[in-house]
Amino acid sequence: MSELEIGQVLNFRIRFNNDGLISRTRHPYLIVGIDGELNTVEIAQIDSLAGKEYKAAMRSNKVIYADNPHETVIDKDSYIQLDNTLKVELHDDLKMYRRQEDKLSSDKLNDVLTAYYTYHEKYQIDENKQVYMTKQEFDQIQKSAIV
Repeated sequence: MSELEIGQVLNFRIRFNNDGLISRTRHPYLIVGIDGELNTVEIAQIDSLAGKEYKAAMRSNKVIYADNPHETVIDKDSYIQLDNTLKVELHDDLKMYRRQEDKLSSDKLNDVLTAYYTYHEKYQIDENKQVYMTKQEFDQIQKSAIV
């Protein structure tokens, strides 16, 4: 199995914020950064645009269309949340959470990464939305029962 790469999509539950809010269901997350020195994977949450088209107009979101070219890592028009910094300790088990080994197409990935990092340079990310999860916390969340 190949290693994790920027542009791949992982699917799991996380802690959304530092108040301890944990997602009730698995969500897809686009890998936007991998830091071997700090041993972290930076991810951005993907949400479906269906029924939430108004989210496309928000500066804190970046739309990704599922076609032109056809994407294999997303199955419908979606958006990436730009106003979080979500990091997970890099560990081998993360590979099990990949949707597949494919990545977002090159042009769309470059657009998303530019939007993500530009947003992070231009706007301060609320401290509550700067989340880091250790492997231990990550594993515990994946194993915990969804209430």
